[in-house]
Amino acid sequence: MRRNDGAKRGAGHVLDRRAFLKTGAGMVAANLAGTLGSVLLQRGRGNAAEARGHFVQAARTEISSLDPHEAYTIEVYSFTLNMYDNLIRFERNPPEAVPWLAESYSVSGDGLTWTFRLRRGVKFHDGRELTAEDVVYSVDRLLRLGKDPASVFKPCLKPGTTEALDRYTARLKLYQPFAPFLSILPIICVVNKDLVQKNEKGGDLGAPWLSRNDAGSGAFKLRTYEPAKGFVMDRFGEYWRGWKGNHVQSAEVRIIREPASQVLNLQKGTIHMTHTLLPPEQFERMQATKGVKVTKDQTLRTFVIRIHNQRSPLNDVNVRKAVAHAFDYDGFNKEVMKGNVFRNSVPIPLNMWGNPKNPPAYTFDLAKAESYLSKAKSKITRPLDLISLAGNPITDQAALLLQSNLKKLGVEVKIRGLTFPQFSVAAKNQETMGDLAVHWVSSYYPDPDNWIGKMYDSRNWGAWQACSFYKNPEVDNLLQKAREVVERAERQKLYERATAVVFEDCVDVWIYNSTSQRGLSDRLQGYNFSPVGDGLDFYPLYFTGA
Repeated sequence: MRRNDGAKRGAGHVLDRRAFLKTGAGMVAANLAGTLGSVLLQRGRGNAAEARGHFVQAARTEISSLDPHEAYTIEVYSFTLNMYDNLIRFERNPPEAVPWLAESYSVSGDGLTWTFRLRRGVKFHDGRELTAEDVVYSVDRLLRLGKDPASVFKPCLKPGTTEALDRYTARLKLYQPFAPFLSILPIICVVNKDLVQKNEKGGDLGAPWLSRNDAGSGAFKLRTYEPAKGFVMDRFGEYWRGWKGNHVQSAEVRIIREPASQVLNLQKGTIHMTHTLLPPEQFERMQATKGVKVTKDQTLRTFVIRIHNQRSPLNDVNVRKAVAHAFDYDGFNKEVMKGNVFRNSVPIPLNMWGNPKNPPAYTFDLAKAESYLSKAKSKITRPLDLISLAGNPITDQAALLLQSNLKKLGVEVKIRGLTFPQFSVAAKNQETMGDLAVHWVSSYYPDPDNWIGKMYDSRNWGAWQACSFYKNPEVDNLLQKAREVVERAERQKLYERATAVVFEDCVDVWIYNSTSQRGLSDRLQGYNFSPVGDGLDFYPLYFTGA
Protein backbone atom coordinates (compact mmCIF):
# COMPACT_ATOMS: atom_id res chain seq x y z
CA MET A 1 0.00 0.00 0.00
CA ARG A 2 1.44 3.35 -0.95
CA ARG A 3 1.38 5.87 1.86
CA ASN A 4 0.90 9.58 1.38
CA ASP A 5 2.50 11.02 4.51
CA GLY A 6 3.67 14.03 2.51
CA ALA A 7 0.16 15.40 2.00
CA LYS A 8 -0.09 19.07 2.86
CA ARG A 9 -1.74 19.88 6.18
CA GLY A 10 -2.06 23.25 7.84
CA ALA A 11 -5.30 25.17 7.48
CA GLY A 12 -7.36 22.16 6.48
CA HIS A 13 -6.64 19.81 9.37
CA VAL A 14 -9.38 17.99 11.31
CA LEU A 15 -11.68 20.16 13.40
CA ASP A 16 -10.56 20.22 17.01
CA ARG A 17 -12.74 19.08 19.90
CA ARG A 18 -14.02 22.58 20.64
CA ALA A 19 -15.12 23.06 17.03
CA PHE A 20 -16.73 19.65 16.95
CA LEU A 21 -18.68 20.37 20.15
CA LYS A 22 -20.36 23.28 18.34
CA THR A 23 -22.10 20.76 16.11
CA GLY A 24 -25.24 18.90 17.10
CA ALA A 25 -23.46 15.57 16.90
CA GLY A 26 -20.71 16.79 19.19
CA MET A 27 -23.11 18.13 21.83
CA VAL A 28 -25.04 14.86 21.91
CA ALA A 29 -21.80 12.90 22.22
CA ALA A 30 -20.57 15.17 25.02
CA ASN A 31 -23.81 14.94 27.00
CA LEU A 32 -23.87 11.19 26.73
CA ALA A 33 -20.21 10.97 27.62
CA GLY A 34 -21.02 12.86 30.82
CA THR A 35 -23.70 10.32 31.61
CA LEU A 36 -21.19 7.56 31.01
CA GLY A 37 -18.86 9.06 33.56
CA SER A 38 -21.44 8.49 36.28
CA VAL A 39 -21.91 4.82 35.45
CA LEU A 40 -20.37 2.30 37.80
CA LEU A 41 -17.78 0.61 35.59
CA GLN A 42 -17.81 -2.65 37.49
CA ARG A 43 -21.06 -4.30 36.53
CA GLY A 44 -22.83 -6.92 38.57
CA ARG A 45 -21.95 -10.43 37.50
CA GLY A 46 -24.78 -11.33 35.21
CA ASN A 47 -28.40 -10.22 34.96
CA ALA A 48 -31.84 -11.69 34.51
CA ALA A 49 -31.70 -11.61 30.71
CA GLU A 50 -28.45 -13.57 30.63
CA ALA A 51 -29.83 -16.06 33.15
CA ARG A 52 -32.68 -16.74 30.73
CA GLY A 53 -30.24 -17.02 27.83
CA HIS A 54 -31.64 -13.87 26.18
CA PHE A 55 -29.07 -12.09 24.00
CA VAL A 56 -29.37 -8.41 22.98
CA GLN A 57 -27.44 -6.75 20.13
CA ALA A 58 -27.57 -3.01 19.50
CA ALA A 59 -28.18 -1.71 15.98
CA ARG A 60 -27.68 1.86 14.77
CA THR A 61 -30.45 2.25 12.21
CA GLU A 62 -34.06 1.29 11.77
CA ILE A 63 -34.65 -2.05 10.07
CA SER A 64 -37.53 -1.06 7.80
CA SER A 65 -38.31 -4.49 6.34
CA LEU A 66 -37.76 -8.15 7.25
CA ASP A 67 -38.22 -9.32 3.66
CA PRO A 68 -34.90 -10.99 2.74
CA HIS A 69 -35.56 -10.35 -0.96
CA GLU A 70 -36.11 -6.63 -0.43
CA ALA A 71 -33.60 -5.42 2.14
CA TYR A 72 -29.94 -5.04 1.15
CA THR A 73 -27.91 -3.26 3.82
CA ILE A 74 -25.41 -4.50 6.37
CA GLU A 75 -28.08 -4.38 9.11
CA VAL A 76 -30.19 -7.08 7.44
CA TYR A 77 -27.68 -9.79 8.32
CA SER A 78 -29.13 -9.69 11.83
CA PHE A 79 -32.26 -11.40 10.52
CA THR A 80 -31.21 -13.08 7.26
CA LEU A 81 -28.46 -15.09 8.99
CA ASN A 82 -30.74 -16.06 11.86
CA MET A 83 -34.25 -16.53 10.45
CA TYR A 84 -33.29 -17.84 7.00
CA ASP A 85 -30.96 -20.29 5.29
CA ASN A 86 -29.01 -20.13 2.02
CA LEU A 87 -27.64 -22.66 -0.45
CA ILE A 88 -24.12 -21.78 0.71
CA ARG A 89 -22.69 -19.31 3.20
CA PHE A 90 -19.42 -17.56 3.81
CA GLU A 91 -17.77 -17.97 7.19
CA ARG A 92 -14.48 -17.02 8.83
CA ASN A 93 -12.01 -14.27 7.94
CA PRO A 94 -10.90 -14.30 5.13
CA PRO A 95 -14.33 -15.57 3.98
CA GLU A 96 -14.63 -19.20 2.90
CA ALA A 97 -17.62 -20.80 1.13
CA VAL A 98 -19.37 -23.38 3.34
CA PRO A 99 -22.09 -25.86 2.22
CA TRP A 100 -25.40 -24.96 3.86
CA LEU A 101 -28.76 -26.06 2.48
CA ALA A 102 -26.84 -27.46 -0.49
CA GLU A 103 -24.83 -30.50 0.58
CA SER A 104 -23.10 -30.43 -2.80
CA TYR A 105 -23.25 -28.71 -6.18
CA SER A 106 -21.91 -29.12 -9.71
CA VAL A 107 -21.25 -26.65 -12.53
CA SER A 108 -21.38 -27.31 -16.27
CA GLY A 109 -18.25 -26.81 -18.35
CA ASP A 110 -19.56 -23.56 -19.81
CA GLY A 111 -20.34 -22.20 -16.34
CA LEU A 112 -24.02 -21.68 -17.14
CA THR A 113 -25.76 -24.57 -15.35
CA TRP A 114 -25.50 -24.91 -11.58
CA THR A 115 -27.06 -27.96 -9.93
CA PHE A 116 -27.57 -28.11 -6.15
CA ARG A 117 -28.33 -31.21 -4.09
CA LEU A 118 -30.23 -30.22 -0.94
CA ARG A 119 -30.12 -31.53 2.60
CA ARG A 120 -33.08 -33.69 3.56
CA GLY A 121 -35.18 -32.99 6.61
CA VAL A 122 -34.69 -29.22 6.83
CA LYS A 123 -37.84 -27.74 8.39
CA PHE A 124 -39.42 -24.34 7.99
CA HIS A 125 -40.68 -22.64 11.14
CA ASP A 126 -44.20 -23.92 10.44
CA GLY A 127 -42.91 -27.52 10.38
CA ARG A 128 -43.04 -28.11 6.61
CA GLU A 129 -39.99 -29.64 4.96
CA LEU A 130 -37.89 -27.38 2.72
CA THR A 131 -37.65 -28.70 -0.85
CA ALA A 132 -36.25 -27.73 -4.23
CA GLU A 133 -39.60 -26.08 -5.07
CA ASP A 134 -38.93 -23.55 -2.32
CA VAL A 135 -35.51 -22.80 -3.83
CA VAL A 136 -37.07 -22.26 -7.26
CA TYR A 137 -39.77 -20.00 -5.81
CA SER A 138 -37.25 -18.00 -3.78
CA VAL A 139 -34.98 -17.32 -6.76
CA ASP A 140 -37.89 -16.31 -8.98
CA ARG A 141 -39.47 -14.18 -6.26
CA LEU A 142 -36.23 -12.30 -5.61
CA LEU A 143 -35.81 -11.57 -9.32
CA ARG A 144 -39.46 -10.64 -9.94
CA LEU A 145 -39.62 -8.40 -6.87
CA GLY A 146 -36.82 -6.37 -8.44
CA LYS A 147 -35.49 -4.77 -5.26
CA ASP A 148 -31.84 -4.11 -4.42
CA PRO A 149 -30.80 -7.78 -4.00
CA ALA A 150 -32.11 -8.51 -7.50
CA SER A 151 -29.69 -6.01 -9.03
CA VAL A 152 -26.78 -8.30 -8.12
CA PHE A 153 -28.25 -11.10 -10.25
CA LYS A 154 -29.25 -8.89 -13.18
CA PRO A 155 -26.11 -9.78 -15.19
CA CYS A 156 -26.73 -13.53 -15.04
CA LEU A 157 -30.21 -14.73 -14.02
CA LYS A 158 -33.74 -14.22 -15.30
CA PRO A 159 -37.05 -15.30 -13.74
CA GLY A 160 -38.25 -18.70 -14.88
CA THR A 161 -34.81 -20.20 -15.50
CA THR A 162 -34.60 -22.13 -12.22
CA GLU A 163 -36.18 -25.59 -11.96
CA ALA A 164 -36.65 -28.43 -9.49
CA LEU A 165 -35.30 -31.68 -10.95
CA ASP A 166 -36.69 -33.64 -8.01
CA ARG A 167 -37.66 -32.98 -4.39
CA TYR A 168 -34.07 -32.34 -3.33
CA THR A 169 -32.35 -31.10 -6.49
CA ALA A 170 -32.52 -27.55 -7.87
CA ARG A 171 -30.97 -26.32 -11.10
CA LEU A 172 -30.16 -22.67 -11.86
CA LYS A 173 -29.43 -21.70 -15.46
CA LEU A 174 -27.49 -18.51 -16.14
CA TYR A 175 -28.09 -16.69 -19.42
CA GLN A 176 -24.41 -15.77 -19.64
CA PRO A 177 -21.27 -16.68 -17.67
CA PHE A 178 -20.89 -14.81 -14.40
CA ALA A 179 -17.60 -15.36 -12.59
CA PRO A 180 -18.75 -14.06 -9.15
CA PHE A 181 -21.84 -16.32 -9.11
CA LEU A 182 -20.70 -18.50 -6.20
CA SER A 183 -19.88 -15.34 -4.24
CA ILE A 184 -23.37 -13.87 -4.67
CA LEU A 185 -25.32 -17.08 -3.93
CA PRO A 186 -25.69 -16.36 -0.18
CA ILE A 187 -27.77 -13.31 -1.08
CA ILE A 188 -30.58 -15.75 -1.98
CA CYS A 189 -32.48 -16.60 1.21
CA VAL A 190 -34.86 -19.54 0.81
CA VAL A 191 -38.42 -18.71 1.90
CA ASN A 192 -41.42 -20.94 2.53
CA LYS A 193 -43.24 -20.96 -0.81
CA ASP A 194 -46.59 -22.14 0.57
CA LEU A 195 -46.64 -19.63 3.41
CA VAL A 196 -45.68 -16.62 1.29
CA GLN A 197 -48.11 -17.53 -1.50
CA LYS A 198 -50.86 -17.91 1.10
CA ASN A 199 -50.30 -14.26 2.01
CA GLU A 200 -50.08 -12.85 -1.52
CA LYS A 201 -52.66 -10.24 -2.48
CA GLY A 202 -53.21 -8.92 -5.97
CA GLY A 203 -49.89 -10.17 -7.31
CA ASP A 204 -47.80 -8.43 -4.63
CA LEU A 205 -45.64 -11.55 -4.10
CA GLY A 206 -46.54 -11.35 -0.42
CA ALA A 207 -44.20 -8.39 -0.03
CA PRO A 208 -46.24 -6.37 2.52
CA TRP A 209 -46.78 -9.49 4.62
CA LEU A 210 -43.18 -10.76 4.50
CA SER A 211 -41.79 -7.32 5.36
CA ARG A 212 -43.35 -7.80 8.82
CA ASN A 213 -43.30 -11.59 9.23
CA ASP A 214 -41.06 -14.66 9.02
CA ALA A 215 -41.10 -17.46 6.43
CA GLY A 216 -37.72 -19.00 7.11
CA SER A 217 -36.00 -22.15 8.31
CA GLY A 218 -33.20 -20.53 10.31
CA ALA A 219 -32.04 -21.06 13.87
CA PHE A 220 -34.47 -18.46 15.23
CA LYS A 221 -38.10 -17.62 14.52
CA LEU A 222 -39.66 -14.19 14.83
CA ARG A 223 -41.52 -13.30 18.02
CA THR A 224 -42.10 -9.53 17.68
CA TYR A 225 -41.05 -6.74 15.33
CA GLU A 226 -41.35 -2.95 15.48
CA PRO A 227 -39.27 -1.18 12.79
CA ALA A 228 -38.21 1.74 14.98
CA LYS A 229 -37.43 -0.44 18.01
CA GLY A 230 -36.09 -3.70 16.58
CA PHE A 231 -37.17 -7.32 16.79
CA VAL A 232 -37.04 -10.38 19.05
CA MET A 233 -36.47 -13.99 17.93
CA ASP A 234 -36.84 -17.30 19.76
CA ARG A 235 -34.86 -20.49 19.26
CA PHE A 236 -36.44 -22.80 16.64
CA GLY A 237 -36.45 -26.25 18.23
CA GLU A 238 -36.40 -28.20 14.94
CA TYR A 239 -33.48 -26.31 13.42
CA TRP A 240 -31.50 -28.65 11.17
CA ARG A 241 -28.12 -27.99 12.83
CA GLY A 242 -29.54 -29.03 16.20
CA TRP A 243 -29.00 -27.51 19.62
CA LYS A 244 -26.32 -29.66 21.22
CA GLY A 245 -23.87 -27.71 23.30
CA ASN A 246 -24.37 -24.16 24.53
CA HIS A 247 -26.61 -21.66 22.73
CA VAL A 248 -28.70 -18.63 23.65
CA GLN A 249 -32.43 -19.22 24.02
CA SER A 250 -33.56 -16.02 22.33
CA ALA A 251 -32.05 -13.03 20.56
CA GLU A 252 -33.05 -9.38 20.27
CA VAL A 253 -31.87 -6.65 17.93
CA ARG A 254 -32.52 -3.32 19.66
CA ILE A 255 -32.27 0.04 17.89
CA ILE A 256 -29.98 2.37 19.87
CA ARG A 257 -28.91 5.19 17.59
CA GLU A 258 -26.38 7.05 19.74
CA PRO A 259 -22.98 5.35 20.09
CA ALA A 260 -22.51 6.56 23.67
CA SER A 261 -25.91 5.12 24.58
CA GLN A 262 -24.85 1.76 23.20
CA VAL A 263 -21.72 1.84 25.37
CA LEU A 264 -23.73 2.90 28.42
CA ASN A 265 -26.13 -0.01 27.92
CA LEU A 266 -23.24 -2.44 27.48
CA GLN A 267 -21.64 -1.20 30.69
CA LYS A 268 -24.95 -1.60 32.54
CA GLY A 269 -25.41 -5.10 31.11
CA THR A 270 -28.71 -4.35 29.33
CA ILE A 271 -27.16 -5.26 25.95
CA HIS A 272 -24.40 -7.75 25.16
CA MET A 273 -23.04 -6.54 21.80
CA THR A 274 -22.62 -3.12 20.24
CA HIS A 275 -22.66 -2.13 16.60
CA THR A 276 -19.29 -2.01 14.82
CA LEU A 277 -19.40 1.53 13.40
CA LEU A 278 -18.75 3.41 16.63
CA PRO A 279 -16.31 6.30 17.10
CA PRO A 280 -12.86 5.30 18.41
CA GLU A 281 -13.32 7.15 21.72
CA GLN A 282 -16.22 4.84 22.57
CA PHE A 283 -13.99 1.80 22.17
CA GLU A 284 -11.45 3.44 24.47
CA ARG A 285 -14.19 3.74 27.11
CA MET A 286 -15.19 0.12 26.66
CA GLN A 287 -11.61 -1.08 26.96
CA ALA A 288 -11.48 0.63 30.36
CA THR A 289 -14.64 -1.13 31.53
CA LYS A 290 -14.48 -4.27 33.62
CA GLY A 291 -16.81 -6.93 32.26
CA VAL A 292 -16.47 -5.71 28.65
CA LYS A 293 -14.21 -6.96 25.87
CA VAL A 294 -13.50 -5.28 22.53
CA THR A 295 -12.92 -7.27 19.36
CA LYS A 296 -10.88 -5.97 16.43
CA ASP A 297 -11.05 -7.62 13.01
CA GLN A 298 -9.95 -6.59 9.53
CA THR A 299 -12.91 -6.00 7.24
CA LEU A 300 -13.77 -5.41 3.60
CA ARG A 301 -15.76 -2.24 4.35
CA THR A 302 -14.67 0.97 2.65
CA PHE A 303 -15.50 4.55 3.64
CA VAL A 304 -16.23 6.96 0.81
CA ILE A 305 -17.63 10.36 -0.05
CA ARG A 306 -19.85 9.87 -3.07
CA ILE A 307 -20.03 12.50 -5.83
CA HIS A 308 -23.06 13.00 -8.11
CA ASN A 309 -21.35 12.73 -11.51
CA GLN A 310 -24.41 13.76 -13.54
CA ARG A 311 -25.24 17.02 -11.77
CA SER A 312 -23.54 20.35 -12.48
CA PRO A 313 -21.01 21.48 -11.36
CA LEU A 314 -19.80 18.04 -10.23
CA ASN A 315 -20.19 16.64 -13.73
CA ASP A 316 -16.90 18.46 -14.41
CA VAL A 317 -13.92 16.21 -13.57
CA ASN A 318 -11.89 19.24 -12.47
CA VAL A 319 -14.48 20.09 -9.83
CA ARG A 320 -14.45 16.47 -8.63
CA LYS A 321 -10.65 16.52 -8.39
CA ALA A 322 -10.84 19.75 -6.41
CA VAL A 323 -13.15 18.02 -3.94
CA ALA A 324 -10.80 15.03 -3.73
CA HIS A 325 -7.82 17.23 -2.93
CA ALA A 326 -9.80 19.16 -0.30
CA PHE A 327 -10.11 16.18 2.04
CA ASP A 328 -7.42 15.59 4.69
CA TYR A 329 -7.08 11.80 4.48
CA ASP A 330 -4.10 11.46 6.80
CA GLY A 331 -5.53 13.81 9.41
CA PHE A 332 -8.93 12.12 9.40
CA ASN A 333 -7.60 8.57 9.53
CA LYS A 334 -5.07 9.30 12.26
CA GLU A 335 -6.81 11.92 14.39
CA VAL A 336 -10.50 11.05 14.10
CA MET A 337 -10.17 7.30 13.53
CA LYS A 338 -7.15 7.02 15.86
CA GLY A 339 -5.17 5.05 13.30
CA ASN A 340 -7.59 2.11 13.49
CA VAL A 341 -8.23 2.17 9.73
CA PHE A 342 -6.17 1.73 6.56
CA ARG A 343 -5.88 4.33 3.79
CA ASN A 344 -7.83 2.96 0.81
CA SER A 345 -7.37 5.25 -2.18
CA VAL A 346 -9.31 3.24 -4.78
CA PRO A 347 -12.77 1.60 -4.91
CA ILE A 348 -11.77 -2.02 -4.12
CA PRO A 349 -10.50 -2.75 -0.59
CA LEU A 350 -6.73 -3.12 -0.69
CA ASN A 351 -6.95 -6.49 1.11
CA MET A 352 -9.11 -7.83 -1.76
CA TRP A 353 -7.61 -8.97 -5.06
CA GLY A 354 -8.31 -6.88 -8.17
CA ASN A 355 -6.30 -3.76 -7.32
CA PRO A 356 -3.25 -2.38 -9.14
CA LYS A 357 0.09 -3.33 -7.57
CA ASN A 358 0.78 0.28 -6.57
CA PRO A 359 -2.63 1.96 -6.26
CA PRO A 360 -2.71 5.69 -7.03
CA ALA A 361 -3.98 8.14 -4.44
CA TYR A 362 -5.39 11.64 -4.24
CA THR A 363 -3.70 13.65 -1.50
CA PHE A 364 -4.78 16.53 0.70
CA ASP A 365 -3.53 19.63 -1.14
CA LEU A 366 -5.60 22.81 -1.10
CA ALA A 367 -3.32 24.46 -3.66
CA LYS A 368 -4.06 21.66 -6.12
CA ALA A 369 -7.74 21.86 -5.29
CA GLU A 370 -7.75 25.58 -6.06
CA SER A 371 -5.90 24.95 -9.31
CA TYR A 372 -8.48 22.39 -10.43
CA LEU A 373 -11.30 24.79 -9.61
CA SER A 374 -9.68 27.42 -11.82
CA LYS A 375 -9.53 24.92 -14.71
CA ALA A 376 -13.15 23.86 -14.36
CA LYS A 377 -15.61 24.88 -17.05
CA SER A 378 -18.46 24.41 -14.58
CA LYS A 379 -18.32 27.07 -11.88
CA ILE A 380 -19.74 26.49 -8.40
CA THR A 381 -22.45 29.12 -8.04
CA ARG A 382 -24.56 27.48 -5.33
CA PRO A 383 -24.05 25.63 -2.04
CA LEU A 384 -23.26 21.93 -2.43
CA ASP A 385 -25.67 19.52 -0.72
CA LEU A 386 -23.79 16.92 1.37
CA ILE A 387 -25.65 14.00 2.99
CA SER A 388 -24.31 12.60 6.27
CA LEU A 389 -25.82 9.64 8.11
CA ALA A 390 -27.96 11.16 10.85
CA GLY A 391 -26.52 10.80 14.33
CA ASN A 392 -23.30 9.17 13.14
CA PRO A 393 -20.26 11.06 14.50
CA ILE A 394 -17.89 9.49 11.96
CA THR A 395 -19.80 10.58 8.87
CA ASP A 396 -20.52 13.92 10.56
CA GLN A 397 -16.80 14.52 11.19
CA ALA A 398 -15.93 13.65 7.59
CA ALA A 399 -18.66 16.00 6.34
CA LEU A 400 -17.53 18.82 8.62
CA LEU A 401 -13.91 18.39 7.57
CA LEU A 402 -14.74 18.60 3.87
CA GLN A 403 -17.08 21.53 4.50
CA SER A 404 -14.35 23.39 6.39
CA ASN A 405 -11.69 22.88 3.74
CA LEU A 406 -13.94 23.72 0.78
CA LYS A 407 -15.00 26.91 2.57
CA LYS A 408 -11.36 28.02 2.41
CA LEU A 409 -11.66 27.73 -1.38
CA GLY A 410 -14.84 29.80 -1.45
CA VAL A 411 -17.15 26.79 -1.83
CA GLU A 412 -20.14 26.59 0.49
CA VAL A 413 -21.36 23.16 1.62
CA LYS A 414 -24.64 22.52 3.42
CA ILE A 415 -24.80 19.29 5.44
CA ARG A 416 -28.07 17.45 5.94
CA GLY A 417 -28.58 14.28 7.96
CA LEU A 418 -30.55 11.29 6.73
CA THR A 419 -30.94 7.94 8.44
CA PHE A 420 -29.47 5.13 6.40
CA PRO A 421 -32.90 3.84 5.29
CA GLN A 422 -33.75 7.38 4.13
CA PHE A 423 -30.42 7.72 2.36
CA SER A 424 -30.67 4.34 0.62
CA VAL A 425 -34.00 5.46 -0.88
CA ALA A 426 -32.79 8.95 -1.86
CA ALA A 427 -29.62 7.51 -3.41
CA LYS A 428 -31.54 5.48 -5.98
CA ASN A 429 -32.78 8.54 -7.85
CA GLN A 430 -30.75 11.27 -9.57
CA GLU A 431 -33.19 13.93 -8.41
CA THR A 432 -33.15 13.03 -4.71
CA MET A 433 -29.49 12.07 -4.35
CA GLY A 434 -27.30 14.77 -2.79
CA ASP A 435 -24.37 16.40 -4.57
CA LEU A 436 -22.20 14.50 -2.09
CA ALA A 437 -22.84 11.74 0.45
CA VAL A 438 -20.70 10.05 3.11
CA HIS A 439 -21.17 6.35 3.85
CA TRP A 440 -19.59 2.92 4.01
CA VAL A 441 -19.65 0.19 1.34
CA SER A 442 -19.78 -3.23 2.97
CA SER A 443 -18.89 -6.69 1.71
CA TYR A 444 -22.18 -8.19 0.61
CA TYR A 445 -20.19 -10.73 -1.39
CA PRO A 446 -16.40 -11.29 -1.46
CA ASP A 447 -15.55 -10.34 -5.02
CA PRO A 448 -14.23 -7.07 -6.55
CA ASP A 449 -17.56 -6.76 -8.36
CA ASN A 450 -19.18 -6.00 -4.96
CA TRP A 451 -17.40 -2.63 -4.99
CA ILE A 452 -16.27 -1.41 -8.40
CA GLY A 453 -18.99 -3.34 -10.26
CA LYS A 454 -21.95 -2.41 -8.09
CA MET A 455 -20.82 1.20 -7.71
CA TYR A 456 -19.63 2.16 -11.20
CA ASP A 457 -21.38 0.02 -13.81
CA SER A 458 -24.07 2.32 -15.20
CA ARG A 459 -26.39 -0.66 -15.64
CA ASN A 460 -26.76 -0.60 -11.85
CA TRP A 461 -28.29 2.88 -11.72
CA GLY A 462 -31.31 2.61 -9.45
CA ALA A 463 -29.45 0.62 -6.79
CA TRP A 464 -28.27 2.80 -3.92
CA GLN A 465 -24.67 1.59 -4.30
CA ALA A 466 -24.56 3.23 -7.76
CA CYS A 467 -25.49 6.66 -6.37
CA SER A 468 -22.54 8.41 -8.07
CA PHE A 469 -24.47 7.96 -11.34
CA TYR A 470 -21.21 7.46 -13.18
CA LYS A 471 -21.36 6.45 -16.84
CA ASN A 472 -18.34 5.44 -18.89
CA PRO A 473 -18.81 2.89 -21.71
CA GLU A 474 -15.22 1.70 -21.38
CA VAL A 475 -15.68 0.94 -17.69
CA ASP A 476 -19.05 -0.74 -18.32
CA ASN A 477 -17.39 -2.97 -20.91
CA LEU A 478 -14.42 -3.83 -18.67
CA LEU A 479 -16.68 -4.71 -15.75
CA GLN A 480 -18.91 -6.87 -17.91
CA LYS A 481 -15.91 -8.77 -19.28
CA ALA A 482 -14.61 -9.27 -15.74
CA ARG A 483 -17.88 -11.00 -14.87
CA GLU A 484 -17.72 -13.30 -17.86
CA VAL A 485 -14.15 -14.66 -17.74
CA VAL A 486 -13.35 -17.36 -15.20
CA GLU A 487 -9.57 -17.03 -14.89
CA ARG A 488 -8.64 -14.77 -11.98
CA ALA A 489 -5.48 -13.52 -13.69
CA GLU A 490 -7.54 -12.18 -16.60
CA ARG A 491 -10.14 -10.70 -14.26
CA GLN A 492 -7.32 -9.04 -12.32
CA LYS A 493 -6.14 -7.21 -15.46
CA LEU A 494 -9.66 -6.06 -16.26
CA TYR A 495 -10.26 -4.72 -12.76
CA GLU A 496 -6.89 -2.97 -12.76
CA ARG A 497 -7.78 -1.16 -15.98
CA ALA A 498 -11.28 -0.28 -14.74
CA THR A 499 -9.79 1.05 -11.50
CA ALA A 500 -7.33 3.23 -13.43
CA VAL A 501 -10.13 4.81 -15.48
CA VAL A 502 -12.46 5.32 -12.51
CA PHE A 503 -9.60 6.86 -10.53
CA GLU A 504 -8.64 9.25 -13.33
CA ASP A 505 -12.29 10.28 -13.66
CA CYS A 506 -12.23 10.93 -9.88
CA VAL A 507 -15.70 9.49 -9.53
CA ASP A 508 -15.69 9.58 -5.71
CA VAL A 509 -13.47 10.36 -2.72
CA TRP A 510 -12.07 7.07 -1.38
CA ILE A 511 -10.87 7.36 2.21
CA TYR A 512 -10.25 4.17 4.18
CA ASN A 513 -10.86 0.46 4.73
CA SER A 514 -12.32 -0.30 8.15
CA THR A 515 -11.46 -2.52 11.03
CA SER A 516 -14.47 -4.03 12.78
CA GLN A 517 -14.40 -3.14 16.45
CA ARG A 518 -17.25 -4.33 18.60
CA GLY A 519 -17.92 -4.20 22.32
CA LEU A 520 -19.07 -7.48 23.88
CA SER A 521 -20.03 -8.62 27.34
CA ASP A 522 -17.18 -10.74 28.67
CA ARG A 523 -19.80 -13.34 29.57
CA LEU A 524 -20.74 -13.75 25.90
CA GLN A 525 -18.92 -16.55 24.07
CA GLY A 526 -19.01 -17.98 20.54
CA TYR A 527 -18.67 -14.71 18.61
CA ASN A 528 -17.15 -15.30 15.17
CA PHE A 529 -16.50 -12.43 12.78
CA SER A 530 -16.62 -12.73 9.00
CA PRO A 531 -16.51 -9.75 6.60
CA VAL A 532 -19.56 -11.31 4.90
CA GLY A 533 -22.25 -11.27 7.57
CA ASP A 534 -20.52 -8.83 9.92
CA GLY A 535 -20.41 -11.37 12.77
CA LEU A 536 -24.20 -11.34 13.15
CA ASP A 537 -24.85 -15.11 13.17
CA PHE A 538 -26.30 -15.58 16.67
CA TYR A 539 -26.54 -19.40 16.62
CA PRO A 540 -23.02 -20.00 18.10
CA LEU A 541 -23.50 -17.52 20.96
CA TYR A 542 -23.87 -18.48 24.62
CA PHE A 543 -23.27 -17.05 28.09
CA THR A 544 -20.81 -18.33 30.66
CA GLY A 545 -21.30 -18.23 34.41
CA ALA A 546 -24.97 -17.25 34.21
